[in-house]
Amino acid sequence: MELVIILLKLIMGFAALLFCLKVSGVKGLKNITPIDFIWSIMLSEIFGNGLYDSKVKWYYILAALLLWCVIKIIFDKLMDHSDKFEKIMSGDKVLLIENGIIDKHALEKCDIDLAQLKESLRKLSIFSFNEVDKVYLEADGSISVKKFPEYQPVTRRDLNIKT
Repeated sequence: MELVIILLKLIMGFAALLFCLKVSGVKGLKNITPIDFIWSIMLSEIFGNGLYDSKVKWYYILAALLLWCVIKIIFDKLMDHSDKFEKIMSGDKVLLIENGIIDKHALEKCDIDLAQLKESLRKLSIFSFNEVDKVYLEADGSISVKKFPEYQPVTRRDLNIKT
């Protein structure tokens, strides 16, 4: 009988988790924010802890999952309507290089060393700091680069080619 209850909790929990993910609009893992990460860990804790505890009724798990989903939706609405709140919760971009000059204070603040910055630039096919005008560390941990004009690729417009 206990096995049947666990299976029912598992099926119900799976359906509830799918519903929560669908309703809250969770992004793919590549675009996951720290808030989404915390939310997903809490979802798994609510579900996982209740699954094998025979004292926890299935409807308690369902209620907790749905309440957590509602909290996430409210939180997301707050972040959508307040840029300041979103920056506090998710972070903001940080300028690491400006006019080709590395901001060592910004690197220290973000806990990035020069080797990590070089590696990130190499992944973007940039092998010299002389090529970059600006480098931003984005809130999601990626970097964005603006090269000096002489290092940017040539476009049709540069060559006066009309389509």
